[in-house]
Amino acid sequence: MRRFVPVLTLSLVVSTLAACGRGGPMSAETAVLAQAPAAAPVAEFAKRRAAPEQVQAERAAADGASEARRYVAVRHTLQIFTSAEGVEAAWREATEACAAAGCEVLNAELERNDERRPATATLEARVPPQQLDAFLKRLGGLGRTGLNARTAEDKTDTVLDTEARLKNQTAFRDHLRVLMSTPGAKLKDLIEVERELVQVQSELDSLAAQRKVLANETDKVQVSISFRAQPSVLEAGMWEPVTDALRSAGHVVATSIGVLITAVVGLLPWVVALGFAGWGVRALWRRRARRRG
Repeated sequence: MRRFVPVLTLSLVVSTLAACGRGGPMSAETAVLAQAPAAAPVAEFAKRRAAPEQVQAERAAADGASEARRYVAVRHTLQIFTSAEGVEAAWREATEACAAAGCEVLNAELERNDERRPATATLEARVPPQQLDAFLKRLGGLGRTGLNARTAEDKTDTVLDTEARLKNQTAFRDHLRVLMSTPGAKLKDLIEVERELVQVQSELDSLAAQRKVLANETDKVQVSISFRAQPSVLEAGMWEPVTDALRSAGHVVATSIGVLITAVVGLLPWVVALGFAGWGVRALWRRRARRRG
């Protein structure tokens, strides 16, 4: 990028002087570039992308313009206990309430892997701030709240920095497009400008995606809910280790019997084959013994 700036500047000056020497008409854009110091605009375009002080200056301006607003990512964590049979119903009702509130569902999961244990469920969503209180109130009516936690993370600096970089890179891209349309530029210089333009556009796309993620985190409230069955007195009592040990012992016995059955079934064909082979060897041995006798 740095190498083609003097070449492009020189070509613009030469083409301008040649047009003036011929006395022919001059385009308005060329006349403007000819009146200003030739190297100034091109050098400025080249330095905008690499100069961190430009981003800092624009970020300082953004800080001054948005002192009243803070970009905060808020997260709520809830744990709701219901009856063993009401876990799935509570989860489905919470999912419907989330849809009615205009939530963005990030994860919704219902797990029923063990028939001997009650189901468990989770729901994670981003809720509009104006709908948060009504949504949390409706969740509170689904069962007993075991955990209700709220955390907040200030992301103002990250948002302002991303916006300043977006503004700076957008301006630099526009300047590169102006250079692409400059008359009299050499093909080699245009190729360099186009290559730089592609790189800047790629960075712009990445910054735009990052800004979108930050907007989702700061413009909405993330709510994580887990649904569990209410622990019974027996499950929470002192005999729980004993019952767990008995269940484990039953699993061990059943597993051992299963292994034994598998081993017997696997060895049975070999036992039959060896039995026939032994019977044949014994018959031959008796026959030889009779002949000798």
